[in-house]
Amino acid sequence: MPKQLPPQSSGLVNKLSETRRLFIEQYKSKKPRMQAIAEEFVGISNNLKGTKTNTSSLAGAALGGLGLTVGLAAAFLPAPGKLALCLAGGIAAGCVGGTVVAANATKAATEILSRDRVKDLGEEFMQIIELLKGLLVDINKVSQELEEKSSSLMTTTGNQAKIGLAKTEKLQQLLKQTATLSEKSKEVVDGTLHTLRQMKKLLHFIFTLSRITPTADDDEKLSDFITHSALLCEKTVREFAKMRNVLRDYEEMQAK
Repeated sequence: MPKQLPPQSSGLVNKLSETRRLFIEQYKSKKPRMQAIAEEFVGISNNLKGTKTNTSSLAGAALGGLGLTVGLAAAFLPAPGKLALCLAGGIAAGCVGGTVVAANATKAATEILSRDRVKDLGEEFMQIIELLKGLLVDINKVSQELEEKSSSLMTTTGNQAKIGLAKTEKLQQLLKQTATLSEKSKEVVDGTLHTLRQMKKLLHFIFTLSRITPTADDDEKLSDFITHSALLCEKTVREFAKMRNVLRDYEEMQAK
């Protein structure tokens, strides 16, 4: 415990030090997995958009090509031949329709698998950040209590005289650092809660899609939802990194 802090604050200091250590260790351990989840979210979103584009292109190209072939051939045939060719074209169109149906079935299967994967990833990410959020809540609570106790030493001239000028200046620096720690931990907790709320909305939307036949608008909304979730995941990882840095700075201040 820093010499400038009162003995009665030792319990808070020790608890803060232990929680700080746990957060840094957990962040270091979970960071690669959190980043991997964010990257996979982006990949799934791009894959869903690609599947939709490829299916639409297949239908357009197949039917467009068929129409051009039948039209050109019919232009050089007498009436009976034109009729036969048009009938044949109708049969071929049925084949094209079968191809498109198969493509749509593949698209639907891909979307179902993607939704299931996003659900698993979302639940895993939520579990990780819930753990880190819990540690940050403890850090915020302890830092606020420590700030209050330390501030009481600065309220009277008598206390400052007992502590001494040099120690008073160090205590002021530590108070400022503790206030920063308290503010930043609250900020990151609030951001984490926002990410958790958005993840829950994503999972609820996926649950809703599993009970209906999704429309094209639903597919697009899901893709955008996943992309947004990926960005939130990346932002959360960055905010945790900033929190780790603040905790390291606080540790260095305590060591002086």
